[in-house]
Amino acid sequence: MKPSGKRTSQHRDHDREDRDQKRRAAHTQETSGTDELVVYRILCPDKVIGSVIGKGGKVINSIRQQTNAKVKIVDPYPGADKRVILVYCYVKHRDVMISDIDAADDDREPVCAAQNALLKVHDAIVDALAITSDSDDKEANILVPASQAASVIGKSGSVIKRLRSVSKSFIKVKPKDPSDVTHSCAMSFDNFVQDNWGH
Repeated sequence: MKPSGKRTSQHRDHDREDRDQKRRAAHTQETSGTDELVVYRILCPDKVIGSVIGKGGKVINSIRQQTNAKVKIVDPYPGADKRVILVYCYVKHRDVMISDIDAADDDREPVCAAQNALLKVHDAIVDALAITSDSDDKEANILVPASQAASVIGKSGSVIKRLRSVSKSFIKVKPKDPSDVTHSCAMSFDNFVQDNWGH
């Protein structure tokens, strides 16, 4: 008797269990206790979010594929004029601390997938603004918890001064203003790290 070519329910169940085990194993490896979660939150003006996502998600999906980082567009917040783009990945250890930034080291490689994706998202925002904006003035915003803002500023402003020197732009840190409805995209403990260029 020739085999029918159909798989028995026992075989199908076994394959399903095997796939589920692989999925669980991958998830366990990604969120293992030895890994550290690296998260960035960059703000994108509403007027260019479509260009940053791309038709059918083409631009954002390309960034995900190129970097292997997770990139998520957060739902809009009432009153906010910017959208939060969440960029994150898991790393085995922290390779570079922000206090290690050296003004002479302007061409260093991204230290993890999330940082690589952040830079690519930033570039996509800048490119979209260059096409749609009537002004030469540009501004990029990243949300940073107040507890980490000191690392961006540095002792006596040493880090932020080096960042300004390297980037040739004006960088400032300012807290969320609860009375400003456009700040609704930020958490109560957030600071805005603003990078202004083109002045």
